[in-house]
Amino acid sequence: MRYRTKLLIAACLLLAMSLSAAAFSYWGVTQSHRYLIRSRIAHEQLERQLQLSRHSQQLFKAWTDTLLTGLSDRPLGEAYLKKVIESDLSALEDLSRRELAIVQDEEHRAELAEVRRLEAIRKEYRRVLDQLSKVEQLRSRGRPDIAWQNLVDLLRGGIDRELNELIEVALADETAEVLRIDAAATQLLTRLERISTIHAILAVLITLALAFVLIRGLRAPLAALLDGTRKLAEGDLSYRIAVRGKDEFAELGRSFNSMAADLQDHQKALQDARDNLESIVEERTEELRFANDSLRKIDETRRAFFADISHELRTPLTVIRGEGEIALRGRNKRIPEYKHSIERIVEQAKHLSVLVGDLLFIARQGAGAAKLKIKPVDLTELVESVVGDAKIIAMNKDVGIEFANDTPHEVIDGDPARLRQLLLIVLDNAVRYSNAKGKVDVGLSRENGTVTIKVADQGVGIPQEDMENIFERFRRAGNAAEANEEGLGLGLPVARAIVQAHGGTIEVQSKVGEGTIILVSLPEKVGGSQA
Repeated sequence: MRYRTKLLIAACLLLAMSLSAAAFSYWGVTQSHRYLIRSRIAHEQLERQLQLSRHSQQLFKAWTDTLLTGLSDRPLGEAYLKKVIESDLSALEDLSRRELAIVQDEEHRAELAEVRRLEAIRKEYRRVLDQLSKVEQLRSRGRPDIAWQNLVDLLRGGIDRELNELIEVALADETAEVLRIDAAATQLLTRLERISTIHAILAVLITLALAFVLIRGLRAPLAALLDGTRKLAEGDLSYRIAVRGKDEFAELGRSFNSMAADLQDHQKALQDARDNLESIVEERTEELRFANDSLRKIDETRRAFFADISHELRTPLTVIRGEGEIALRGRNKRIPEYKHSIERIVEQAKHLSVLVGDLLFIARQGAGAAKLKIKPVDLTELVESVVGDAKIIAMNKDVGIEFANDTPHEVIDGDPARLRQLLLIVLDNAVRYSNAKGKVDVGLSRENGTVTIKVADQGVGIPQEDMENIFERFRRAGNAAEANEEGLGLGLPVARAIVQAHGGTIEVQSKVGEGTIILVSLPEKVGGSQA
């Protein structure tokens, strides 16, 4: 048996003992609390029954004395006793309801009988009071002889005999109930003590047995592992541990033997490697030289990138600074002059913001940290909208843009703003470098879960020697400046960054003098970073 299984069994046994002890303790506390409440209620009921019996006897005696003597100003008169008896009856009824709420099903019927007996006592008590009240009314109306005769008849008939019998039965039942509850509570405590003792003995025995089994299973394999470790530390790599069984210690022993064998092999390999150290050092030196050359090229690219950024940022910053100085120079300038300067500053600031934003997006995409706001995008509708915007730009160069209106709606997951920026860059380049009277064709197609946007122009084209550099920042083809002076060389790098952020590809096919075709392939689902 695996040692993990032994530990699991031991843990389960200890957990079972703990849970059983907790359950037993909870049951014992609950039962003790219930018996405590029952005992307290039963003793209160018995005390109230005794008070009710004593007060009822005092009441009838006081009333009889009043009818016989005509005196009603005694300290324990009938008015006070009636109030006390009503209080006793109300308290008994409240105690009965409380007891009825906590008794078990087998005691429920007996408690209901007790409630009905209290109702009978109250009913009989009121009946007796009514008869005595009639006698009192006759005496107060000036007919004492009739009142006296009725009182004598009531006394001879045992006016309070039935009430006393009901109260005596209630007293007897309450006394028996108190004795029964006390006996049950004593029996419960005895049982709890006996079960607790047995449970404690079992817990000690099981714990000792588990400790004995676990320690016995640990002693021999640990000693073998310690011996093996000591031998290995002394340099004896040929030492092997005798492995028996299939538990974790057996696996550890096999792993130890395997480690010792590996150490032997490594020691031999290390000896062999010393003979070939010079050749290995030469190879590593060559690799370091190659890595150094790569780092030098990367550093040159970084320097060129910062030089380009400095050059491109210098112009808008110079304009902003110049316009600010012009606005601050002099005191009596007109408002239109200030407005003109501020408009120039805002225009250059917007240009600078767009430039910095594009550079940041390219840099983040290069670092794999570009964020997109992904949502379902109707690419056909988006292309149609951007084509409509591009037609306004194309009108100035007399260039036509064609997009088939019957193109089926292609829906993908993407960032609508970035996709619009991508399409505007591609269409703006197509229009900008097209010849007058030229035409730009835009098409959409789907294949194997990928949607491809095709933009073909009839412009100046891109020389073959510039094709490798068209996606580098601030790089333009040799004939681009001749066709159009505007442009920073950031359009296609930004377009590629957007496409790569969507998990797609961008391809450029071009011939000088014939035109350029740009193919943008986008997957239906984006696997990149999302905002």
